[in-house]
Amino acid sequence: MKKILITFIIILCSFYSKAQEATIIGNWQLTTVSGVGETETGLEVVFIFEDNGVLKAGKNRKSRTINAGTWAYNKKKKLIVLSSDLDQDFNGAATIIKLNDKELVYKKGISTFSFIKFDPPAKVVITMEKPILSFESDDMYDEEGNFNYEEAEAKLPWTIETIVNYLKNYTEMVYNITSFPDEQEPFAWVESEKINYKEAEQTIDVREYSYYQNDYIDMMEDPILIDNLKEYEEDFMFFPKDNLDIYQVVGTEEIETPAGVFECTIVEGLGRFNAKVKYWMVNEKPGVFAKVINVKDAPVPYGNTKVYVLKEIK
Repeated sequence: MKKILITFIIILCSFYSKAQEATIIGNWQLTTVSGVGETETGLEVVFIFEDNGVLKAGKNRKSRTINAGTWAYNKKKKLIVLSSDLDQDFNGAATIIKLNDKELVYKKGISTFSFIKFDPPAKVVITMEKPILSFESDDMYDEEGNFNYEEAEAKLPWTIETIVNYLKNYTEMVYNITSFPDEQEPFAWVESEKINYKEAEQTIDVREYSYYQNDYIDMMEDPILIDNLKEYEEDFMFFPKDNLDIYQVVGTEEIETPAGVFECTIVEGLGRFNAKVKYWMVNEKPGVFAKVINVKDAPVPYGNTKVYVLKEIK
């Protein structure tokens, strides 16, 4: 009877240990860090303990995540053992103080870390039918073999001047990019560009956010004079980054995106490496493209579709 009881206790403890490890798995938002006479609150950092032992981290619930290291559960000592070369917060052993389906509290060194568990955001699934672009480069030239740029440009919804005039009203533009055919997590790829327009000097510049430097960095050495915009056209054609060599306007269409429904001008043409490109220029938002499709007989990432979700900050 005594042996049976001991065996039952061992099984129960083993089950409890596995249950604890399973409870650790998931998405946790750090809310509080307390030390000796000091407490930091209002935190948004996210730790993700994956079931394969991978530890991921993000700036907040909506930001992209990085592989921060690995984690393991020491059931005998009730420790989470973290291993990472990135930061001391992701490295070392942490003693579990409290753990349930909603809360995780552990002590690491002199600091106590408190987390709340949350469900990962639902994936944004953007389904699109990849169009067949059957045109050849010769289709865009006239009988004499010339491409009429003036005629093509006259059909476009905006010029570099209209792009800049539109940007004057904003301080920042943020893009959430989803690649086709992969289903990306929301905010998995974020590009942020800050616009600085000075009316007195009649200059404008655009700075791109660098995750490496954790700041907006200059894309251009000096602000651009409005009168010299043509020389910097590619800096303001946010998407696609490269201008098409030859193209044709094939019509207009209302495009539904996670950012709303936009009336777009549809353009088809050839870009670098003779990649066939079809994109949708949002008529009322100069410089903004609803989606861009590159068709090329090559493996990913060459033949892909990108959808740009726009967030405007005035």
